[in-house]
Amino acid sequence: MPVNIKSGESEEQFISRCIGEEVSAGKEQDVAAAICYSYWRKDKMSKIKDTTSKVMAKVAYDTDFRGIKLQDDGLEGACWEGYEPVGLKPMGDRMVPNCVPIEEGK
Repeated sequence: MPVNIKSGESEEQFISRCIGEEVSAGKEQDVAAAICYSYWRKDKMSKIKDTTSKVMAKVAYDTDFRGIKLQDDGLEGACWEGYEPVGLKPMGDRMVPNCVPIEEGK
């Protein structure tokens, strides 16, 4: 279950709290750190309005977290806000969540 960022929480505060929660849930320290940094980056990316900047941030995110399994339980939390996972799709040499826009009235 993703750890939510609290209003006004700094990156350092969030990462520290998040790692503690993830380690308490049974994750190794390095895995917990990767998960928490991915949560922070996804949250920041979700607030980008400029399309070019959003694409560049997504490319950087995918590069930085390539090959790291960030989710343990299905596809929950795999997509950006406003999108939902519908199965998997191939991306290069790996399978990734197929994120599609959430339909209104669903």
